[in-house]
Amino acid sequence: MKTNEDLWEICMDIYREMYSKASPKANFDDMIKKKITQKEGWFLKYCLDENEQRKIVQKHCKKHRLSERDAYKISIEVNLGCAPTSVKKRLP
Repeated sequence: MKTNEDLWEICMDIYREMYSKASPKANFDDMIKKKITQKEGWFLKYCLDENEQRKIVQKHCKKHRLSERDAYKISIEVNLGCAPTSVKKRLP
């Protein structure tokens, strides 16, 4: 079982990859430095397909050989955290 710090770093890596593939693309670390991530609802401006998000989470869980419990914790944290939305906004 990984420590909470280890799991947090894995979540951060997942967010980095998600935002690098989101529409529009973004550098997650730069957004943190620029304090964009402190604004309410900032992640709703980015979109990444739900299946792609799931694949990224699974890839990182497999890469780090996480237990089923830790993989579940990662999945919940990412999905309830600041993952990009999976729903594209429709134009009026």
